[in-house]
Amino acid sequence: MRLSIEFSFKDKLVLPIHYNHILQGFIYNNISDNAFRNFLHDEGYKYEKRSFKLFTFSRIFGQFKMDKQSNTITFSSPIKLTVSSILDDFVNDFASTLIKKDDLILGKTQIRLEKIEVFSHPEVEEEEVVIKMLSPTVTYSTVDVHGKKKTIYHKPGDGVFSELAYKNLQKKYKSFYGKDMPECEFSIKPVNDEKIKMISANYRGFIIKGWIGEFIMKGSKELIKLAYDTGLGSKNAQGFGCFEIVGVRR
Repeated sequence: MRLSIEFSFKDKLVLPIHYNHILQGFIYNNISDNAFRNFLHDEGYKYEKRSFKLFTFSRIFGQFKMDKQSNTITFSSPIKLTVSSILDDFVNDFASTLIKKDDLILGKTQIRLEKIEVFSHPEVEEEEVVIKMLSPTVTYSTVDVHGKKKTIYHKPGDGVFSELAYKNLQKKYKSFYGKDMPECEFSIKPVNDEKIKMISANYRGFIIKGWIGEFIMKGSKELIKLAYDTGLGSKNAQGFGCFEIVGVRR
């Protein structure tokens, strides 16, 4: 399920330029079921040594001005946000909390819910779709260089990106359903190499590199739905990998 949410506020909303952790905290803080919130935050759904939260969210959309000198971004009202998950209870709880609470705080600013729309899983009829990233998609490898761990981020369009994104979806599927995902052909590539853009984000002191733009995703209908709900690539619960489907390829 997916939520499309619109908020308003008085004057301005000022956040750090790298605000992913603030949005993530806002989401966790507005899950009313304490036991479920703690489970999702502290444990998640396990696959071997990995833990998946199985939700993702977009960047904030709206009019803004960026001030690199103060490292802040200032939004004008209203703003929009997308939150997506395969966990229906999570989506329903979060939506219900937003509707009921009259003291919503994002960063240090009180905000007001203006509109919320709930969408079910997309009806994917084709196995090749055009997607537009609502937050950067990330894949990475960790290698040992002279005894030190180094993170290498991959670009959509190369084979490693598709391979890692596919393995990530397989692990999410196994963590949630408890069984292996049926094998299928999978690839992700830019619609136009010159129109994708790399975004570097600082998440709690760690630099994460991802890509935005439009991409062609090829895979089974079940896999596309899973990616739509949980995010494409890694770091989804930190605000990466959220996308919308904007077309199909036949």
